[in-house]
Amino acid sequence: MDSGCRDWEGMGIATENVLTLLSVLGKMMLLIAVGFGAAWIGILREQGRKCVTDLVIDLIYPCYILNSYLKNIGLFQGGTMFLTLGVSGAFSLLLLLASRFLFPRVPPNRRCVLQYASVVSNSAFLGLPIAENIFGSQGLLCASIFSIPLRINTFGIAIHYYTAQTEADGTLRALVTQPSILATVAGILAVLIGRHPPASCEAALASIGACSTPLSMMVIGAVIYANRKELRLRLLTMQFCLLRLILIPAVVYLTLRWLEIDRVLLGTAVLMAAMPAGTTGALLAEKYGADTSYAGEVLLISTLASIVTLPIWCCLCIFI
Repeated sequence: MDSGCRDWEGMGIATENVLTLLSVLGKMMLLIAVGFGAAWIGILREQGRKCVTDLVIDLIYPCYILNSYLKNIGLFQGGTMFLTLGVSGAFSLLLLLASRFLFPRVPPNRRCVLQYASVVSNSAFLGLPIAENIFGSQGLLCASIFSIPLRINTFGIAIHYYTAQTEADGTLRALVTQPSILATVAGILAVLIGRHPPASCEAALASIGACSTPLSMMVIGAVIYANRKELRLRLLTMQFCLLRLILIPAVVYLTLRWLEIDRVLLGTAVLMAAMPAGTTGALLAEKYGADTSYAGEVLLISTLASIVTLPIWCCLCIFI
């Protein structure tokens, strides 16, 4: 009897979380549609799109990152943090190594898009709220810590992929001076020290950071509009979705189950690995002159496909 009650309770939780997930994905699609419409009627033209892209990458997104760490002050647990960081670091390193061998016959201006999207998922905008909704504050903390190597990859490795720099010093200099990396370092220090900034400062950071998702999605919608005639449902994009949405999280799930990792960390890691292509990929393609139309296609198709795959991974994490 008790087992049956727990099963029904678990099914209710799963249904609630899947509905929340679909709601978040639906919001993303609507924001992309708003950006598409703004470009169509001439509100968001090319020059304005580029300015908003720089604003998001260099100011708004760093504020979002820093605020996400400030919200976790007081939840720090040394063992949990270092275990999560170790799992995430190993996961990110393996993805970086594997990405060197992916898509070898693809033209460089598209290959960089696919390599970047293979390494960097949409865990920041989509993964954090989903992890918090399923696993509570502990899930949010694990997801925030899990994102540390991802955030370093987001801008350090992206600079290498999109600009094809081979000089280590140039890449390192770009990495350590990138605002989002500086925000990550500041956020980690704040969590370790356990001190909040003044309330007005923290409120301002939260307000600025809250603009990251809507502005990013609208810029991506404008990019899709500008390149709408070139959008296709290519076999290459479908192969990427198979890799990003199914194979990568499956490897993470099987490996961590074999290692008998803590349930919350396992579920969080799987969810973070199962996210679609990161929104920053399309923004950086716009900023650095890669194939923006294909970057928009990869983001759009992988996000639409995740409407099917993410609820499955969500249910799997609940019933682990």
